[in-house]
Amino acid sequence: MNTKSTGSMRKLPLARMSLSVSFACVAMAAQAQSNESCSEADKARKAQQHVEVSGRFGDESASIKSSVSLRDVPMSVSVVTSDVFQDQGAQSLDAIIKNVSGLSHSSTNSYGYFNNYLARGLPVNFLRDGLPDGPAINGYTRNLTDIAQVEVLKGPASSMYGSGAPGGFVNLVSKKPEREASQNFEIGYGSFESRQAKYEATGAFATNRDVLPTVLYRFTAASQNTQGYRGFGQRSSELIPSLTFQFGAGHTTNFEIRHLESTIDNDGVGIPFRNGKVLPVPQEHRYSTPFTTSTTDIDRASLKHQFIVDPQWRLQANLSFGRRDLDFRRNVPNWRLNETATSTQIVNRNWRDQEDRLHDSLAQLEATWKTNDGLSFHEVLFGVTWSKTEGTATRRQALLAPITNLFSLEFPEKSNEQLDRAFMWHRQVKDQQLGFYIHDQVALSPVWKLRAALRYDRYAIDDAGSYNSLFDAGGAFLSALAPNKQSYVTKTAQLKYEKAHVESDRLNPSLGVVYQLSSSTSFYSGYSGGAFSNFNTEMGRTAVEPERSKQLELGLKSTIIVGKLDTAVAIFDTRREDFFRTANGLSGYLGASKTRGLEAELTARPTPALKIRMAYALQDTVHTKYFDVVSLKDDLNVLGKQVPGVSKQQFNVWSSYDFHEVYGGRLGLGFGATYRSQFYVDVLNANRAPASTVVDAALYYRHKRFEVQANFSNLSNQHWYRNATGENAALPGDARALSATARFFF
Repeated sequence: MNTKSTGSMRKLPLARMSLSVSFACVAMAAQAQSNESCSEADKARKAQQHVEVSGRFGDESASIKSSVSLRDVPMSVSVVTSDVFQDQGAQSLDAIIKNVSGLSHSSTNSYGYFNNYLARGLPVNFLRDGLPDGPAINGYTRNLTDIAQVEVLKGPASSMYGSGAPGGFVNLVSKKPEREASQNFEIGYGSFESRQAKYEATGAFATNRDVLPTVLYRFTAASQNTQGYRGFGQRSSELIPSLTFQFGAGHTTNFEIRHLESTIDNDGVGIPFRNGKVLPVPQEHRYSTPFTTSTTDIDRASLKHQFIVDPQWRLQANLSFGRRDLDFRRNVPNWRLNETATSTQIVNRNWRDQEDRLHDSLAQLEATWKTNDGLSFHEVLFGVTWSKTEGTATRRQALLAPITNLFSLEFPEKSNEQLDRAFMWHRQVKDQQLGFYIHDQVALSPVWKLRAALRYDRYAIDDAGSYNSLFDAGGAFLSALAPNKQSYVTKTAQLKYEKAHVESDRLNPSLGVVYQLSSSTSFYSGYSGGAFSNFNTEMGRTAVEPERSKQLELGLKSTIIVGKLDTAVAIFDTRREDFFRTANGLSGYLGASKTRGLEAELTARPTPALKIRMAYALQDTVHTKYFDVVSLKDDLNVLGKQVPGVSKQQFNVWSSYDFHEVYGGRLGLGFGATYRSQFYVDVLNANRAPASTVVDAALYYRHKRFEVQANFSNLSNQHWYRNATGENAALPGDARALSATARFFF
């Protein structure tokens, strides 16, 4: 860790507290575990605690592609389970990322209609049940409709998943069909005219087991509708049927269909900065064009078959097919104030109208072999994965008249149809990847564990189509126009057909070792490398070489009395190299950055009625390279500056307490707070969003037949900012809100 970061840490009692708690666990763990009873009553009690304490480090995780416990894996994996979602009244993925140390909203390419996060100050990708779940840019907004838990694998993980962003992967693990029949119905209302409803059913179909396989089913239907804070609403509906066929003789097949329709009124502008500070206007002010919106339609089918050959061998085959239609209309974040100190006008306003029609497919085959040679135990995974995404993208762009008064808003544009939209490009895009990989999870002895992985990937990107050569790849108009007066369409389009094909290959390793000091405490160190083929439809001419990443990490995972206290601490150095970025849509840069920091997470259940979860991150993320591909020079003004959107400190705590039984049910109270230090919104670190602390609470009553719950968000009505929206503005976070939910079980 550099001197600057270390100096900051000395001043931080939170950092010292996290380290002290975790290393104190080492001294206590062995004695606490040594005399545990193995009676049936104790086993039952442990099983109950295992379920109720979220994210225990002894739990299994789907993300690590292994059956061993997280304590034996030399990497950081955070797990947030559905009981946390429920306590906090969370309906979307955005609502629960605060529970993960170092995970936050990204400030690059954040337009308000798709999930876009940073882990350890670097971008992440998304998985669903271990398979790719859409691009990081121009993706979609994910709900928690059928999610059992969210797992965050931090740092480069290309040795497991192939192309991946340097911050890691967010994996959404779906609920599976269950044999025991159950149904539940949920309905909720809240502030900003929010309404939501959900129905779930699971069970087994009656079949002749001597002739037909056992068939389990799960069906989920959900709808959400909100006008949203500041009038940026969201409507979505989902249908998710799934079937599991248990054939006997070790064969199991799962088939799932997922349908999502979503409409989001997006805010890609936020509140502007002037003279280095957020403009002193009410947060309800809207500087986005009134008819900004995005619509997403997704259909996906997946088929998974598992064959347990014998206790040593297991085979699994995965197939998935998807279709995604995205239509969006948004402001381009290259607007500016006509004068930085005293301006009252926004000029250089641009508009984009885009249609994406994409299809993706994936085939994967994995074999797991467990063997014990008498000296060591091995769990070896062999795998091959092929994937393809292809489709078309069409964009039009318009020049918008200035906003003449920042304090008395009046938008010159009245409808999308009336704008002078000029053709920008129509492209046929295709991204193919083929990967071969092997992992070996080794128990060298009762105290020494080793994990090694190696993956080879072949990438191929095709990007061909007709471009209006008056625009550059970032959307800037290359021909001079009279400022804010002359229309794009007065310039005749100069169409040019361009075709690009890029092929590359990467070999990505990971290696880590675990020393298990006791049955409850492990130290680990690990190295991982990554490559990211940044295929997206946001920028034209995307056929570029994959960016690279690498990470060194040291950590400690400890359990103090099963079900009572779990801690995890990690220090890390993560590097991102040769990524491509556009600055305000005007020019391209090849960049590099590094993050050094510390993370700590704690889950505790001091008594059966009290649960506590804490997450803390201290991180320093800076640019180490910022090379202008136009001038062919490093921008020395950016080197050493903080990466936009990254707070040096983040802290979250959530606790819940169940009172004694009341009328056959449990009355409970939840309380939490989220702190985030200031962050910069621009690469030159001239504009800084302030620090914030947001306090939430919950009150619930849970009966075996029904549950009622009230959640209070941002109790103090704190003005806070979620992320940057370009170089000159920040997006306000939600104001104080109340939601009420009722669930009925059948």
